[in-house]
Amino acid sequence: MASPGPHPSCSLRPKRALRTVEPLIAVAGLGAVAYLVGRLFRRFVPEIVVFLIFGVVIGPEGPLGLLDEQAIASLELVTLVALAVIIFRLGERLRLSALTGLWGRLVPLNVAQLLGTGALVFAATSLAGADPRLALVLAIIGAETGVLTVTAVVKEERADGSFTDLLLASVGVTNAAVAVLFGLAFPFVLAATGEAGTTLETVGVFGRMVVASTLIGLVAGWLLERFGADIETSGELLLFLLIVLTGVAGLATAVDGSVVVAALVTGVYVSNRVPWLSSRYFEAVQTLEAPIYLVFFVVAGAGIHLDALRTVGAVGMAYAVARLIGKLGGSALGSALDGQGSTFREGARMGAALLPHAGMAVALVAFVAEQSPDLGQGVAAVVLGGIVVFELSGPLFTRRALRNSGEAGRDEPGRSRVEVPELAAPHGFQRVLVPVGALRIVLPRMPFLLDVVASFQATLVAVHISRPGSDEAEIDEPEVLTVVRELAAERGVPCVTVHRVSEHIGEQLAAVADEESVDLIVMGEPARRALLEPKRWGAVAQRVTEAVDIPVLVYPVDPSDPDDVPYPRLRRTDVQEQASSGDGDEGA
Repeated sequence: MASPGPHPSCSLRPKRALRTVEPLIAVAGLGAVAYLVGRLFRRFVPEIVVFLIFGVVIGPEGPLGLLDEQAIASLELVTLVALAVIIFRLGERLRLSALTGLWGRLVPLNVAQLLGTGALVFAATSLAGADPRLALVLAIIGAETGVLTVTAVVKEERADGSFTDLLLASVGVTNAAVAVLFGLAFPFVLAATGEAGTTLETVGVFGRMVVASTLIGLVAGWLLERFGADIETSGELLLFLLIVLTGVAGLATAVDGSVVVAALVTGVYVSNRVPWLSSRYFEAVQTLEAPIYLVFFVVAGAGIHLDALRTVGAVGMAYAVARLIGKLGGSALGSALDGQGSTFREGARMGAALLPHAGMAVALVAFVAEQSPDLGQGVAAVVLGGIVVFELSGPLFTRRALRNSGEAGRDEPGRSRVEVPELAAPHGFQRVLVPVGALRIVLPRMPFLLDVVASFQATLVAVHISRPGSDEAEIDEPEVLTVVRELAAERGVPCVTVHRVSEHIGEQLAAVADEESVDLIVMGEPARRALLEPKRWGAVAQRVTEAVDIPVLVYPVDPSDPDDVPYPRLRRTDVQEQASSGDGDEGA
């Protein structure tokens, strides 16, 4: 009897696995080659141009054809998260405190280049035969700048300085403005085509593109602010950030919103709300930039449709030429009118650096095609043709602009961007205010507190605040102040005791600090001991810090475990036993 043939499932599994692995093998192998070639030719062209070309070579229309459309689609999730990560990091350059000196140049420059590019693209494509609705959509998308391309060139060139700061801030402002303008205008375009029959549908497009994306970004920023401070290691912090940004990309895609807007809002929120924490996030994600750029641009190159150049016709040519003139001329005009002494030449250089065209433009094309298939065909042919031109040539313009600005190579590893100022002469603290509450809590900490005051050779100002109606309210010097004064005398520390009765502890501490002319406050605050425990730290310390203009040193206190002290030394057993017999009022 003939042996049975292989089970169908046995023959199919290896093939399915092979088809699944092939795209990854292709990207890994060609990515390695692209990296090596990019390193060899980086003197002549930016690395990302090499990555894009390799992507074209292995793409569906390339000579090798290693990646088909299905494989590219399977990698879109990776590129979507990569896009969110890089856009998030752009928030580092949009910190309001850092932009204070740039507003005078940033606003006129970007108003002029956005309006100039949009107006020229609309006029040129209309004259070339485009329908007004198509021309309006092209005008808005044409104003976009490829944020990933620009940031990749800046990183490769190690550029740093005022021109680079203005460039990256302009990229963020440009993309945010394009998203808002598209969200405002496209609903009316849909209404004009009859594809948005109701007002609700028209408003819904704006809601998804701008409002929903902004809300997603704000919620993500709050999550990063709320839980990031409790993460100690950079590895865990990076993992948490990637989880949040993956959620941002997924939610923005699910609601047909903008990943760029959502991720940008997240970065701007964290950068401005918690600058110290955002610096940790940006440093953690910086280690992923090189592989992100490689994967993103190789896959982006594979998705470039070269046949789009053959179908754009007069409208496509008008789009490309008008966008080029609009970016250069608009930026030159805006710089000349900024009142900061900028010249047309400097503005034109900025416009050249803003020429790359991808990222959000691709997302907007896909959005238009989904909402209006007829309109989407015309938009896709023209914009994708422009992307081919500007993504291959744009990095060259950006690199040349950075080099001509003199800022390429200035971002040296380990170099501080802030010049070290001359320090003032040393000044010791003369009077140190220490709030003291319940004896059982303050006693174990007295060695630590006295050491702090003694190290400055200062006078201790011990303050106890009793609650109104308590037994201590009528006593001139409660027991806790007496004990503190005796311990200070034993250590040779001058001591002044102050007793107040009030419900407003922070307000009274600030008042005593002013009356006693103290120049340092050292105080304890209840500390959170578990991740899910509500935050208690800072309730009083925050009020004191806001009310005084002197330093406040805060140390953690756990009232449930008074013996857990930061500096457990020199305890007095006799006084401790005395305290255990009567704790008295908790006080401050």
